Amino acid sequence: MFAFLAVSIFVLEVLAAAVDAIGYGAIAAGLWATYCRATGNRKAAERLELKSSIMVLRRDLRAVSSVDEFARWAKMRRRLDALSASFETVSSDLAVERTAFELYVNMVLRGVVYGLRAAVNMYNYRVPVFYVPASWFYPVLWFLSLPAAPMGSVSVTVWAFACNRVCRRGVAIFNRAMQPVGGDQGFVPVSSSQGSVPGTSGRVH
Repeated sequence: MFAFLAVSIFVLEVLAAAVDAIGYGAIAAGLWATYCRATGNRKAAERLELKSSIMVLRRDLRAVSSVDEFARWAKMRRRLDALSASFETVSSDLAVERTAFELYVNMVLRGVVYGLRAAVNMYNYRVPVFYVPASWFYPVLWFLSLPAAPMGSVSVTVWAFACNRVCRRGVAIFNRAMQPVGGDQGFVPVSSSQGSVPGTSGRVH
């Protein structure tokens, strides 16, 4: 039982460190994009359709002379203005929907991660994870058993804290190892408004 408890706490801290490293916002944004694709979000589809229509109409408008074909140009211009207004409205509605979705996912994720960790600590605060040789750790035996584990043992709280520190250090080392040698040369940042996630911006590029 003690081995299972120790491994369970370690796995839980690994998952918590991974979620922190990825970022709650990034996970929520990814889930929003997946949700839109899986459910065929009507507003997202409408936004993409409007954006496509606006780009086509702009291309056609550039090919029409405002002097020689003013009537046709004016008609196309009015249609472009109407589509642009619709695009702005849909984008605004979609942004509100996305914000609410991501806020909900963020709260649920934090509740699950922190709630599970707190529940494990509170439910097992008297349970020893494992015992240590008293002669090796005599000066700090009382600390290792905090808050209420038997003297001479490592408590769930202390073990979870140690696992958390190790996991965070491991994530930091992994991030440094994955950084490209020589900095960010050649890296071209991509604006969030140009990404594939629907509802990020009301502008048409």
